Amino acid sequence: MQDYKKYKAMRVVSSGEFYMGINDPKSQTGEHPLRKIKYKSFYIDSYPVTNAEYWEFRRMKWRYRATSEKKGWSWVLSSFVPDDVKEKFASPVSDVTNYLPLQPFGPGSDLHEKWNHPVTHVSYDDARIYCNYRGHRLPTEIEWEAAARGTGVAEDYPWGNMWEKFRMNEWQGGFPEGNLKLDGYESTSPVDAYYPQNHNYMYDFLGNVWEWTGTQYYERMIPDDLQPQMLVLKGGSYIDSRDGSVNMKIRTSQRKGEEPDHTAGNVGFRCAMNAHHFDIGDAQQQRKSEPKEPAKPKVYRTPKAKPKEKEAEKNEDGKNFGPPQMGVHPKNPHQEL
Repeated sequence: MQDYKKYKAMRVVSSGEFYMGINDPKSQTGEHPLRKIKYKSFYIDSYPVTNAEYWEFRRMKWRYRATSEKKGWSWVLSSFVPDDVKEKFASPVSDVTNYLPLQPFGPGSDLHEKWNHPVTHVSYDDARIYCNYRGHRLPTEIEWEAAARGTGVAEDYPWGNMWEKFRMNEWQGGFPEGNLKLDGYESTSPVDAYYPQNHNYMYDFLGNVWEWTGTQYYERMIPDDLQPQMLVLKGGSYIDSRDGSVNMKIRTSQRKGEEPDHTAGNVGFRCAMNAHHFDIGDAQQQRKSEPKEPAKPKVYRTPKAKPKEKEAEKNEDGKNFGPPQMGVHPKNPHQEL
């Protein structure tokens, strides 16, 4: 695992606000309308979780059984499956075949030369349990999109509004048999196969595999209590396209919902972690940088005049002896009583 430790790197995304979604009224996935969102600081993986990292987890937790193992099958594009496997494990549903763990294209396949590819065939629970194993969690949809954009500006892609070649792994050509592989890959690609997709040096947000988030997904126009539990996935995959001509349109705001036990050969994840200590430091720094109010001038008040004491009684000669003192004659102070 020594060569794959770099894929565990995380980046901090400082608290702030950004424009989430897209201004496309035709979108039916809930990414419209555009809205301004605030978020707190958090860490997020620079790369999707790789096969090497997940294999290490399975080696340590050897009793753990993934959802696809319990079900006995997972979604796989039929063109990737050998003919003998199709004949033996064919499903009545098109483009589906049986699946075994760590065999991305069904029985007989392996992870040779794919250790730095994103792990696939993981359900929401598989992803959540792995992140908990690392002491992390799944990112929310807001965190995922904020990290992918890298700026507060609402742009179609993490690098800007203009499409750039060889920035992500997508389907090119006729589907499902005519992939031209102009990007160099037929299925998944290494998580660092392309340049970082944003200025924060993070990789593979768009294309390659869909990524689980911890946010609930709700269909529009249907009461929430009538919908099954679904979670948001972000990012698109290698069987999607940038213009939407093949499956779903890939862009930063794109989203879809799947049930927690959904597994497929184009679904992976990355982990996140709270970084609220950055928010505390920012708040303290902000308080220090705020201009202090000018000191209020001190107000000096004139002390109140003390009430005048009663004039001491005067003797018959007009001399003021004051009140008689103990042991002293009132008229003759030198004469003792």
